[in-house]
Order: sequence, then structure tokens, then C-alpha cells
Amino acid sequence: MSLAGIRVLEVTGGPSSTAAAVAVAWAGKLFADLGADVIRVEPSADPIRARPHRVDRWLHTNKRSVRSGLDRLPVGADLVLHDGAASDEDLQVGDPPPVVCVVTPFGSVGPYADFAAEELTVIHGSSWGFLSPGGATDPELPPLKAIGHHATINVATAAATAALAAVERRRRTGEAEHIHFSMLAAAAKMTEFAPAAVTFLGVDASRLGGKTVVPWGIFECADGLVQFICPEQGQWESLVELMGRPEWALMDVVATPEARSDNADLVTLYVSEWMATQTVDELAVRAQEAHVCITPVSTMAQLDTNRHLAERGFFATSPDGTRQPGPGFQLDQPWWALRRAAPEPGRHEGESWQHRPADSPPAALSPPGSGAGRPLEGVRVCDFTWIWAGPFCTQYLAHLGADVIKLESPDHPCMFRRLPFSPPQVEPSVDSSGSFQIYNSDKRSVGIDLGHPEAKGVIRRLVGASDVVVDNFGVGTMADLGFGVEDLRAVNPDVIVASLSGYGQTGPCSSYMAYGPAGGSLAGLYAATGYPGGPAVETGIAVGDPCTGITATWAIVAALAARARTGVAATIDVAMVEAVAATVGEPWMAYLETGDDPQRTGNHDPQWAPHNCYRAAGDDRWVTIACIDDDQWQRLAALIDRDAGTRLAADDRFRSVGDRKRHEAALDEIVERWTRSLDRWEVTHRLQAIGVAALPSLSPMDLWAGDPQLDAIGMLDRPHHPVTGSRVVPGIPWRLRHGPNGLRRPAPRLGQHTDEVLVELLGLSTKEVAALRRAGAVHGP
Repeated sequence: MSLAGIRVLEVTGGPSSTAAAVAVAWAGKLFADLGADVIRVEPSADPIRARPHRVDRWLHTNKRSVRSGLDRLPVGADLVLHDGAASDEDLQVGDPPPVVCVVTPFGSVGPYADFAAEELTVIHGSSWGFLSPGGATDPELPPLKAIGHHATINVATAAATAALAAVERRRRTGEAEHIHFSMLAAAAKMTEFAPAAVTFLGVDASRLGGKTVVPWGIFECADGLVQFICPEQGQWESLVELMGRPEWALMDVVATPEARSDNADLVTLYVSEWMATQTVDELAVRAQEAHVCITPVSTMAQLDTNRHLAERGFFATSPDGTRQPGPGFQLDQPWWALRRAAPEPGRHEGESWQHRPADSPPAALSPPGSGAGRPLEGVRVCDFTWIWAGPFCTQYLAHLGADVIKLESPDHPCMFRRLPFSPPQVEPSVDSSGSFQIYNSDKRSVGIDLGHPEAKGVIRRLVGASDVVVDNFGVGTMADLGFGVEDLRAVNPDVIVASLSGYGQTGPCSSYMAYGPAGGSLAGLYAATGYPGGPAVETGIAVGDPCTGITATWAIVAALAARARTGVAATIDVAMVEAVAATVGEPWMAYLETGDDPQRTGNHDPQWAPHNCYRAAGDDRWVTIACIDDDQWQRLAALIDRDAGTRLAADDRFRSVGDRKRHEAALDEIVERWTRSLDRWEVTHRLQAIGVAALPSLSPMDLWAGDPQLDAIGMLDRPHHPVTGSRVVPGIPWRLRHGPNGLRRPAPRLGQHTDEVLVELLGLSTKEVAALRRAGAVHGP
């Protein structure tokens, strides 16, 4: 158990959000499932236990439960996770006091800090909702959230990671940090290229309009659905062969990526006709054999019987017999397990902490700086990653203070360096693209030819000086380069090795290719997401990538904690399909309870009404409203009655939550009749004033061009880049009370730190570096 001995108090019941309670519960579950002693302090009315389909059986595994007041809790916690339910005075007990991580929808300061919010509010406020579904064609349909608390689970993993890193720093230094985590900021940080489009190109992004790649979408086969994306010309040519070289596919009007984009409707029509003649499983196998990325769109029932996940042992059974999604990562150590079923409320009243095993001597890290610092100062990461999932992982490690050294090839630069996000007034180059800059801040870059014989010695020396090695290449690539797990451990037996891939390092589909949309497809997310009565849709961001990245970050920080306690350096295998599948616990529990796949419900909630995204005054302007109890409904109804002369408050159709759910269509029509004549912010402020969760569905331009909440919590960071100057890039979604905040450096130029790393860190002479440059082994600007 990698986190055995860590003592965590999980406290919910704060004033702001069920979503925040879910976030804290998920963070606590991450700790508990790896062996930490987690005591959950039950609120008087637990919104999680009130959710349909007993999702508490999923979120509360391995925990203990007490009902004690905050003044009677056991002393000696290492960490307190809470959602605003406790005050500083309640928590600062112990010597040293615990790390405190407070997870709230918007953060602890700023104009939205005290707003009521639910997942609907936060995700639409982050622009994630506004961008969904991707490639939408009907402007009359509202922006859309994914099913359940999928987005909350993702951002909560980031919160747990920051909290664990702070716990580890406390163990080394005795200094307890206080972390204020913003769910809105973490969700906004996941929105793919949208921030770069705003701040580097000056354009907004939207769910409406065509995809950037054609063909791309969800297609109907004879017996189900598949997701298909074809970004490379070679993949298109393979698809043409797979289809039998039909005459239409050989025409000049579809011969190039640009031509296919110009004739997207034609391509989609013909591809759809061919897909309709195929069967899902056979097509997926044949496509992967041809290096074409076609992925089944799984229902929960199909996820349950997926052969690849079964052979990798993804699902787990808790002691009460509940079959549940496993972790989004696999370890070569037996640290993760469902050892205890979710407890009944107060089951462990009066109990104190479990015996704490004696720590092994801490692993040797580079010494942290004196005084308050970032949690992972002293940790060094050798970063082989590129594109999105891997860099998203290592960026979080860098934000936490790790020295992340990115190895980059000038001959094969990261695709994100090559995408067209250079500011109009800047000559495009590998150093000017905003798509690279927003996901690589706080890192250093070494330009190196990974295949060069003389470069291999440099890499081995860097591995010897590192705590972690991370890659997201295809399965087997690192071994082919001479840097497989055994090779790395021969150089540094204590190095933690993490590999990110589409399907994992083992299993019958391990060699399959996967882009970000594949994760949501195979994991059941897309099949369960969509408008009522409508088809399955993709979320507006390729969520598989950031979900995989932040899952890997959590696993790496947990492995660092385990190495410090046990001396064991873990090997980590993160499969995108498992990382996403780990977040779909709510639709999964619904499937277990009913035996049926969940129906697509749009922005609706299975429990509450009204709960939707409503049209407001203006072009493509929308506002979200979520009423979670009868008192909130009565306040909202009274407000609408005063404005519109209606009698909602006395209408028997809407008297109780159950009544409102039964008449939800009529209720939505009445609410939208009121909102569509009002400015979205007027609706927001009037409803927030009476304690009802409301917020516009904000576009990326709304956020990154100067949203006051993001600005107040430091998310609109402006590091000066030597090529593109000072531009807003996403900052860090938490604030440290004692340690430093904000980005340390902009994204690096390719090879910017080659000489610095080789001379100052590895001890090479300037003459040796010059010789390596002449040989073409290393490169710099």
C-alpha cells in the first residue's frame, strides 16, 4: 500500500456545491484506494448518499465514516480535504498541523468565490460546456455537459495530486501548506486549443461549425457506433484501401487534407454510407491493422464485457460484491486494492487513527530550498513526452515545483510546436505556436537526437540524475531506442518510470493507435452523452488526453511518496481508455442497478430540476440554472412570478423535486421563456443573490480575454516569452498560502536549456558540449 501511514480527514458539507463534495470524495478515494487511512466526516445531509444509484458505494470505498463534530475529531491528521465545510481554526491542530486542501467551485477569492455552483455551473463557466458537442450544426441546441460528474472527477484528481505533493513536503520539512483549489480553473485548463486561439490568434472557439480534421466524428455501423478521426494523409490513404478504393475516394476533391476540409459534407456522406455496411468489432480490428484510428463507441454493457479491459484486470470487486471501475493507472506493485466496502454513515464512530507503520528512510532527493517552497522542489523529471497527454502530465509536475527537463528532437519537433497558433505579427517557427506554449510552461528544454549514439550517453547521465522518467510514445518505442524499463533501471535503480499510451503496455489491443477521442469512445462516455432522444456525441475537447495526463501525474506523485516510504521505485502504466473509464462511475453504477444503459439527458440531472442550460438574450448566449432542493425552487419561482406574472410557486406540477422531474419539459419551456429576454449576467446575479446556482455558458474569449474570477486567482498568467512576448497563458489552478504562486517560466524555446543542463547539471565541459553539437547529438537555439 503505497500511501500506508498517511492520515486523511475528508470533510464535506460546505455551502457551495454538491460538485465540490463529489470532488473531495473522489480525492479521498484516490488516497484510500492506495492505502491511506481516510476518515470521512459525514455531514448531517450527505448530497453524495442522496444521489441516485448508490454512487456512494463507488466514491466511499476503503474509507471509514464518523459523524463527530469538528471539535471532536481525532488529532494527528496529515491532510484535511474539505469543500469549505471547516474553518482554519477547526483544522490547525497537531504538531505540525496538517496540510489543508480546500476544493471549491471557483476558488477562495474573486467575484465568484461565494457563488452557488454545481457541475453544470462550473463546466459551462469553464468554457468546456460551451465547446460541446464538438462540430455541432444546430445553433438552437444549447451547449452541453458530459454525463454525470465526469469533469469534476478529472479536476479532483488534480486537487488530490497537489495535496499529496504538499503532504510529502510536510514529511520532509515539517512545513504544512494550505491549498486553495479552484475547480473552474482546473476545468478551464483542460480546454485543448481554446486558450491559444484567444490569446495568440485573437479568435474565439465554439462548438458550432466544422471539425479541423475530415473525416472526424461518430459513425453508425450495421450493429453499433464507432468514432473515427483521420488527421494524417497516410491514414486517409490506408482508409481508401480499406474501403476498396471506391471511385469517389480517388477524386481530386478529396485527395488532400485541405480538399477534404473544403468538401467535408461530401466526405462524411460517403464515409457514412460505407461505415453503415460494416460491423463494429470487425471494422475496428481491420482499421487498426491498417493503422487507421477507428474505435468502438461502447455502451456500459459493452464496457462491462470488453476483452482488452478484462485481460488487463481493469474492473475490481469491493467486499460487498459491487463490481467497479478500477484505477486509471496500473502499477507493478500491489498497492491499489478495494480492501473495504463503502461504510454506512457513522459506522466507525469513536475510532481513532490506525497504527502508522514505521517509515523507511526517505529516498534521496535533491535537497529542497530553505523556507516555504513548492511541494515537489528537489524532484527531477526526464520528460520524453510530446503532443498533449504527456506534456499535460509533466506540466502539472512542473507547476508543483519539479525540475522537468524536456527532451526534444529538432528533426521531429512536437506536433503542438507545428500547429498554426502563432500570433499574426510573429514569423511562424517551432518556438512561436501557442498550442505548445500553453501546455509546456515551467519546463526546461534540451535539444537532442534520441537516436544518435553520442546522445544516448547524455540521456543516460540525465536519467541517472532524475527521479522520474515519463514517455507517451507508442508501446515498445522506448525499448527500441534503448531506454526500456530494464535499461533505465540499469542506469538508475531508483528511478520511477511512467508510460502513457492509448490502451496500455499489455493486453490484446496494446499496439492499437489512439487519439484523444478514443478514450471517451471506448470508455462509455460518448455513448452516454447527448441530448434527450438524440445520438451519442463527442465532448468538445478530446478529453482522453488531459484525463490521461492528470491520472499519470497522480500516479507519479503517489509513486514518489511510496518510494520515500518503502524504497521501491514503481513502474506506472497509464492507458487512456482506463483513465477515462475510471471517471464514469455514475453511469456505471446506474447500469449495475438497472441493467440498462443510461439514457442521454443533455444538461439535465437525474435528481434535480430545473437543471439546464437556457437561452438568454443575444446571439448564442446561454445561462445555466441548477435548483437542487425545494427551497431554492420556491425562491426561483417567486422571482419568475414577479417578472412574468406567472404562478409557478403555486403550480402543483412543480411542487416537489419529483413533480418537477416528471414535468421537466414544461418547466424548461417556462424558465427559458423568462431567461431568453434577459442578459445572461443579469440572470446570474439575480439568482446568485437568492442562493440559486447560475452562471453563463462562457466562451473561451469570455474567459481568457479577461474573466475577473480567473484573473483574481492568478489563472491569467503573463510570462514573457522571448519570441511571442507577454501573452495570457493558463496559470496554476491552486493558490498556496505559504509557498510561491504563479508560473516560474514561459514554455521553452526548442533546446533553450541544452547547455545549461549539460554543463550545470550533468557536469560536462563547454568543450564537450561543443563537440556534441558538432556531431549533431545535441542542439540549441
